[in-house]
Amino acid sequence: MSRLAVVVPIKWGSYRAAKGLIEKGPPFDPGLTPFDRHEVFLTDTEVVFVFEGSGVREAVESLLDDLSVWQEADTWRAHLAGRPRLAEDLYHWERRQ
Repeated sequence: MSRLAVVVPIKWGSYRAAKGLIEKGPPFDPGLTPFDRHEVFLTDTEVVFVFEGSGVREAVESLLDDLSVWQEADTWRAHLAGRPRLAEDLYHWERRQ
């Protein structure tokens, strides 16, 4: 199991638009990916997409190479304030059942 976060800077004032885009769901079917979990966090200046599962880095890179994903995600372009960055998972704590 591995985790990867994609940090995307957004323009000041784009929070509401970004929230609306996030609420529509991802531009891909998560059920057709190897992800076990996908979460999205939003601040006034960033969106953080978190992916969890086996082979997550390769799966995210595959999505980033998929033209149909970019076509679906094109509505984000007006709200981006910079290039997305990958954030490595260095610490995780989880209570065991």
